[in-house]
Amino acid sequence: MSGSLEKDRKKERLGWLDFGKIAGILVVLLVHAGCEAGPVTFYGGMFYMPVFFVAAGYTFQYREGKDFWLYVKKKAGRLLVPYVWTNVFLWIFFWVKDSLLAGNPRELKLSSVYGILYSRNQMYVTSYAGDNPVLLDLLNAPLWFLTAMFLTCVWYEALSRSRRKYVLLAAGAVLAAVWHYQTELLLPWSLDAVPLFACFMAAGELLRERKWEKLLGELWVLGVLLMVFVISAQLNGSMNLSSGDYGHHILLCLISGITGSLLVFAVGMWLEKIVPSLTRLCSLAGQETLTVLCFHMFLFMFIRAAASLLGLSERLTQAALVFGSMILLTGAGWAARNRIRTRIARFFL
Repeated sequence: MSGSLEKDRKKERLGWLDFGKIAGILVVLLVHAGCEAGPVTFYGGMFYMPVFFVAAGYTFQYREGKDFWLYVKKKAGRLLVPYVWTNVFLWIFFWVKDSLLAGNPRELKLSSVYGILYSRNQMYVTSYAGDNPVLLDLLNAPLWFLTAMFLTCVWYEALSRSRRKYVLLAAGAVLAAVWHYQTELLLPWSLDAVPLFACFMAAGELLRERKWEKLLGELWVLGVLLMVFVISAQLNGSMNLSSGDYGHHILLCLISGITGSLLVFAVGMWLEKIVPSLTRLCSLAGQETLTVLCFHMFLFMFIRAAASLLGLSERLTQAALVFGSMILLTGAGWAARNRIRTRIARFFL
């Protein structure tokens, strides 16, 4: 009995952790919708990608004797399968739209296929002075994150098998920093950034292992985190992890990303206490952030077209983009998930 209860507890979703992911995806939507929300998008830009890696680190648990390739297979199913099928869908859609219906079916958008295989928005960092075309040009720009998360999880799992885990973690981060400062080339599948993203995962794992999440309810801890976050964000400036733009310094990027993520988690914990019903809503939406990430830019295209027909102002259009895509895609993901569960249940019953 106690074993089953323990298993159930492990399966329980943490509302504050889901809240962090929801906050991250909302900032993603705001940025991609072109919203100029001042401090919201500036400070949100510090944590909206790191928070997913920190959350992944919090839920990561290395078990002695666990098969490495079984772990890789599991992560591939979770991250690479959606990457492949989403890109296949988008490639077919735009081939039909731009090539087949235009009477040029032999135009196979091979440059787009190359971008999908490379899985980076561009070949070089944003500041590169030469030709730097967009590689993910099928409204699939956010999908770089899936291959980056996959390699980061695999790298972190490999590190966890060594007694010198944190030495290797630091060494990898140093090598990534050297690569960043010595060349403007972005490697496929975010290979140049994976050791840095693993540092965010390490912060999440330490948060759970040391039970530091309890400190997030202490006012003095929150005060220190807020001060460090604001100062590091101001010193570092804007950043964009997808294009290798870490702001003024990689160390400041790591500090602002980690402290910002912890602050968002703390807000989630506070909301759980004063609005308990929010936990279920966060758990529902938190399960569908992957769906929102994969398809929001595709849905943006239709929402913008509808807003144009209705004559909506730019501000109302942006609101429709952010909240419309969040609600529609969360609902679609939830419906699809429950439909699959129902079919599985019927099969076995």
